[in-house]
Amino acid sequence: MVRIVNQSLTATHAPISDADARRAARRLARTAARNPLRRVRVDCEPHAVRDPLATLGDRVWCDRHADWATVVEVTE
Repeated sequence: MVRIVNQSLTATHAPISDADARRAARRLARTAARNPLRRVRVDCEPHAVRDPLATLGDRVWCDRHADWATVVEVTE
């Protein structure tokens, strides 16, 4: 027999801040959005490269220029 106590169902931690909630939502969205065929275009390259996680505005590593570049376009 299982006994559930009402006190064990109440949250005992402080509420999550808005910034933490936004970070958690973005982390979940990025994990759910993995697509190995997604192509992104970065600001230093005229052509697109494959990146399953990058979203618009993210900074990704550019192997050709050996520097960070900003994603300016995402194609599914």
